[in-house]
Amino acid sequence: MKGIPRPFRPRKFIHYQTQILLILVCAISLIFFYQSLNYYFFQDDWFVLNWVRTGDFASLFRFRTDIIYWRPLSMPVFFFLNYKLFGLNPSGYHFIIIIFHLVNSVLVYHLFRTLKFTQFVSSILSLMYATASFHFVSLSWLSTTSYVIGPTFIFATIILFLKNRNLFALFAFLLAVSSSELAFTVIPIALILKKISRATFKQLLPYIVIAFIYLVARFSISRPPVTGEYALSLDFQIFRTFFWYFVWFFNIPEAFSTILFFNQLKSSVVALLPFSRYIVLPAILVTIFILAFFYTRQNFRVFIKGVSLFIAGLMPVIFFPKHVYPMYLVITSLGILYIIGSILQRIRNKLLIFTFAILWIVSSFLTISFYRNSHWIKNEQAISKAYVDFMKVHFANPSSNSVFIFKSANIKFAQRYNFVLVETEDTLKQSLNDQDAIEVIYNDSTLRSFYVNNDNSASLLNNGAEIYEVHPREN
Repeated sequence: MKGIPRPFRPRKFIHYQTQILLILVCAISLIFFYQSLNYYFFQDDWFVLNWVRTGDFASLFRFRTDIIYWRPLSMPVFFFLNYKLFGLNPSGYHFIIIIFHLVNSVLVYHLFRTLKFTQFVSSILSLMYATASFHFVSLSWLSTTSYVIGPTFIFATIILFLKNRNLFALFAFLLAVSSSELAFTVIPIALILKKISRATFKQLLPYIVIAFIYLVARFSISRPPVTGEYALSLDFQIFRTFFWYFVWFFNIPEAFSTILFFNQLKSSVVALLPFSRYIVLPAILVTIFILAFFYTRQNFRVFIKGVSLFIAGLMPVIFFPKHVYPMYLVITSLGILYIIGSILQRIRNKLLIFTFAILWIVSSFLTISFYRNSHWIKNEQAISKAYVDFMKVHFANPSSNSVFIFKSANIKFAQRYNFVLVETEDTLKQSLNDQDAIEVIYNDSTLRSFYVNNDNSASLLNNGAEIYEVHPREN
């Protein structure tokens, strides 16, 4: 008796199946994040632009005492090269960053293929990474490019390390270290993914030496702050931190962490009710994740490995409970993706997997849409663009040593440019990063700025400086 014939699939499709799946993943990701191409410079963007416009390339690689990070490749070098290519057109910068993000999504696919996951499952995991809402900030705010460029070299390092391409892996690691502090998660992640043995430790020795040299150099020049937002904590707050990173992965909006308090659960639930549309699907996804884990009878080692990867990815930030943001999931998400991939490997019904993928896509899309309408990033970039456009029109060529006095725009102007200014806050000053914006726009380091809500500008009227009043308004 003849067997049942397999469904016909063209050979060309089979040959290019991987490429087609990855193109589809990238296309969906572009649909989700393309609006970020239009976001303007604001806050620290102006600081870095002011840094790189001087043309001092060597300074881009020096440790600085006025900033807490050393990310030459992903911050000053990135801005320097894009400044040469695109000038002050932020769309070009964002386009390059989105390309890096798409490369990361492809690398996630290849990482899980390297870990022996199937092509189909690896594609689903790549899709989840490519469309995750935790990428919103890093794809919308250019000053957070390290959370996109860094993972490119981190993923490349891990893949090459697992394939024993040691020289290339070490080179990728050096690029990762020059891009993000998260690069040091490579060491524990490599230990978790590769069999722990003397050979593995020997293979990791150069990475450990590089990490040691970096830390000694970093702390010798200036110690990072350990107060305020960067205050260290080893208490039970760490479990709350783990909770929020876990639910943020499943597309719970970031702002909900400021609404939900476990010691005030009843009032928190009441406050969250108006936002239920953004909670239902993530809650369903978490429930499916937990039930499917037990239903598929996963090996306990899978759980331990996934949790270990999750913790390893958070090691650089986990002890800062006041410095908690979804963008740190760019590496630690590998732990949850590993567990999900192990679950999907045991589910034979592809319809169920597609259903899960669709729920994920809809959930992520809703959360990203929520961010587009309510996130402070949207407001501050709009403020920055409106004021810069106003200055370009009204003050074309200010003389050296001029003073710009900034005042709050009237309501009609703010409505036209879709932003909100609160008089009791320093939003305008933050958006323009004090005087960095005007120094960049006019390419003049002698210009100064004052904000009437923050500084006493009356004394400037008699010092001989040319004064420009920046007070946007419409009738």
